[in-house]
Amino acid sequence: MRWSWLTHPLSPTPSQYQSRKGKSPHRVLPLPSVRSQPGVGLMLGANISYAYRRHEGDPNRIYMILESRVSLKKVQDHSFFIRLRDLLRREEVFELGVLGYVDPVFPYFGIGNNTNLEGIDLQARYYQAHLNTVGGSLTYQHPLWLLPARGDKPAGLLRSYAGLAYYADRVRAYDNSLLLAEHPAADLNARRGLIRVGLTWDRRDNEWSPGKGSLFDVIVDNAGPWTGSTDAWGRFSANFRTYWTLGVDKLVLAHRLSFDALWGDAPLVPLGEFGGLLTTDGLGGAAAGRGWMRRRYIGRLKAFGSLELRFEPLELKVRRHTLGIGLKGFVDLGVVAERMQDLPKHWHVSGGTGLQVIWDRFAVLRLDAGFSRESFGIYFINEHAF
Repeated sequence: MRWSWLTHPLSPTPSQYQSRKGKSPHRVLPLPSVRSQPGVGLMLGANISYAYRRHEGDPNRIYMILESRVSLKKVQDHSFFIRLRDLLRREEVFELGVLGYVDPVFPYFGIGNNTNLEGIDLQARYYQAHLNTVGGSLTYQHPLWLLPARGDKPAGLLRSYAGLAYYADRVRAYDNSLLLAEHPAADLNARRGLIRVGLTWDRRDNEWSPGKGSLFDVIVDNAGPWTGSTDAWGRFSANFRTYWTLGVDKLVLAHRLSFDALWGDAPLVPLGEFGGLLTTDGLGGAAAGRGWMRRRYIGRLKAFGSLELRFEPLELKVRRHTLGIGLKGFVDLGVVAERMQDLPKHWHVSGGTGLQVIWDRFAVLRLDAGFSRESFGIYFINEHAF
C-alpha cells in the first residue's frame, strides 16, 4: 500500500492536526504499492517517498516520490515527482515530474460514442489498443493575491500558473479492433509539446487533508510545431473542487465540477483526459466516473460533476499511530460531445459507495464500488478521487 506523506494533493480527509514534539522535519518512507481497478487489474510495485516540513500541520516544503508498478495485465506505470514550496519565501510552488507508461489494454470505445453498450464485454480485445507514453513536465505557480483567514474560514491564495510539458505516444491498433476499423490508415503516434498558462485558487484548510475550503484551477494548453508537437492543437480546462464540513469535523461533503475543451488536431490520448493541475482519465475510471469503464467516454468536449459524502466515525490509536476508518457515498454525472450544441444531449450517471482508511491523518486508502447501467467497478487504490 502506498503510504506517501502527501498522498494526493487534493485528498480531503476530515481531521484536526496536532503537533508532535521532537518529530524530525525529514521523512523517508520506502513501501510496497498495491492497486487494483477495472481494465488495469491488480498492480504490484514499490515506492519511496521523502518529505520535509517544519511542523506537523504545515504544507510540505519539499515532497518527492519515486514509484514503479506493474499489473497482472502487463500495464506498467513508472514515475518520479518532486514539489518545492516556499523555498524563496514567496509562497511559490515548483513542480517537476517524469513518467513512463506501457498499456497493452489501453481502452478505446470510439470518439463521442454515447451508445448504450450494456451487455457487451467492454474488456474485449475489440475495444483495446497498445499504448506507450514517456514524458515529463515542469511548472511554476507564482502568488498574486492573499485573502486573509476570517473566523473558521482558511486563508486563500491566488497564483499564476505557467509550465512546459512534453510527451511522446506510440499507439498500435490491434487486428480486428474498433480503433483500426475507425482509423485504418491513420498514424496515431504523437509528440505532445505543451506550453501551459493559467490561474489557481487555493483556500483549503490544509493541503493534504482539507475538511473545508476550495481549490480551483483554470489552465490553457497550447501545442504545435513550435513546441515540438506533431500537430497543432490546444486545450482549455477548468476544475472546481469545494469541501464543506457539515456540523462536525468528521463529516465532509466534497464536490467537483470539471470542463475540458480541445481544438485543432488533438491526438488520441488527450481526447480521454481532463487537463488542469492533475491530468486524469475521463470520463470513466478511478478519478472521474467510477461506475464507467476507464476512458469510456472520450471526445473534444467533456463535462463532469461529482458529489461525495465522507464520514469518518471511528479513530483508533495503534501505538504511536492514528487509524481512521470511514464510509462514503458518491454520485457522478458526465457528458461528452464533439460539438458544443450536442453536449447536453446525452447524460451519463454513475454512483456508489465505499470504505476509506486514513493512516496518521495523511495517507488515504480507499475501497470503492461504482455502478452504472453499463458496468460496475471495484477500486482498491490510494488517494481520494478528488
